[in-house]
Amino acid sequence: MDQPLNGIGVLVTRPEAQAKSLSAGLSDLGAHVVSLPVIEVLPIASESWADVDISTQDIVIFVSRNAVTSFMAGFDGAMVADTQCVAVGAATAQCMFEHGLSVDIQAPPPAGSESLLAMPEMQDLAGKQVLIVRGETGRELLAETLIARGATIHYLEVYRRCLPTYDTDRIDAALRADWVLVTSVAGLENLCQIVNNDVIKLKTLLVVSTRIEQVAKELGFQHVVVSDDVNDGAVINRIVEIGQNNG
Repeated sequence: MDQPLNGIGVLVTRPEAQAKSLSAGLSDLGAHVVSLPVIEVLPIASESWADVDISTQDIVIFVSRNAVTSFMAGFDGAMVADTQCVAVGAATAQCMFEHGLSVDIQAPPPAGSESLLAMPEMQDLAGKQVLIVRGETGRELLAETLIARGATIHYLEVYRRCLPTYDTDRIDAALRADWVLVTSVAGLENLCQIVNNDVIKLKTLLVVSTRIEQVAKELGFQHVVVSDDVNDGAVINRIVEIGQNNG
């Protein structure tokens, strides 16, 4: 089997449940995968959710896989047929399908709020009731832009993000990796707190958006690469591509 990543150490910072296929794909190509989830996701009990009548919403936007899984764990009703369900990218859409939700609108690559907001379907929302399903304290760009386009926005915060802690051996293993994969600004900031060693900023960092790239450079990362998309295949292909270009 061709193993273009043979001997390359790759630090994967996604939650383990979400990183299985990515880690397997990297391992199949010869990489040594080190797992260090930098965000612990804790569902919020449905009794503590905001009092929002989902049946009255015209559009429900899921901002991540965590939003989907946490929502479905606490939601005991059914979506109204006329409600449009929206995914911010392919990974979120796949999670929605797996949980029996329809995907009426899906943001194109590179995914995220910016990609969704650029779609024709999200331009004129005058009079629309829009529910954004997310974690606590998410970005405001999506809501602010949709409000400017005429929508009435409600939030349903269904999970919280916590900072995990690790022992010295786990941190040392992370610092031996050649590549670091990070898929959110929150994850990047948590990584810096967890590792607390500037050596991590000398690694080749792969991110999935120009926004994360900008923050990474502001934090002092020296070698930042942007993937074409957040999906596993795009991430793996980018690592292989950079490795081949560097000989």
